[in-house]
Amino acid sequence: MTFLILGHRGSPRRFPENTVASFEEALRAGADGFETDLRLLTDRTAVLFHDHEVGEEASETLTSAQIAADPLVALAPFAGRALMVLEVKRSGWEETLLEHITSWPGIVVASFDHRAIAELARRKAPFPLGLTFNGAIVDLPDYAKRVGATWIFPNYHWIDEEQVAALRGAGMTVIVWTPNRPREWQRLYDIGCHGIITDLPAEAVEWRKSL
Repeated sequence: MTFLILGHRGSPRRFPENTVASFEEALRAGADGFETDLRLLTDRTAVLFHDHEVGEEASETLTSAQIAADPLVALAPFAGRALMVLEVKRSGWEETLLEHITSWPGIVVASFDHRAIAELARRKAPFPLGLTFNGAIVDLPDYAKRVGATWIFPNYHWIDEEQVAALRGAGMTVIVWTPNRPREWQRLYDIGCHGIITDLPAEAVEWRKSL
């Protein structure tokens, strides 16, 4: 399996994050795909947006007229063209999400809100599910199985060779966020990770050529 390089919200050092232009730049540079953030706004519009708040207001309390973000449907042309990791920022809209993306090939849905992943697993979502987290989870392979996830997205500071071996032994895919230096990419490759999500996809693609 090729060591995967995914752009973190596209190619955010070159184009605004979570935009079609940013995703296109990551793919133009040779990345295998990208990660992006999904939220459902109060007018039931699904958008690509990271931040929890805009000014003093919680993002989910705003409408699509009040927030500058590409809609979820903007991702449809990338389905089957690139690996897309869709990070759902909050649970509670799984049915709407499934209506939008069930037919898309080449996607993984992940979340820091593991309730969303458990609910998608309960609904027998037809795509892989992933856990995103910061820090360490005790008995992570067993926990992931209980939730229904087969992809693991840890912060790169918190992953080591022993953890990767346990996850791989359980048949799970380990993609780490967000290392941005060659020495970090090399360490993660050496300990057996399957890939990275990085702010510098073009530079990471060039580094990968040396493997």
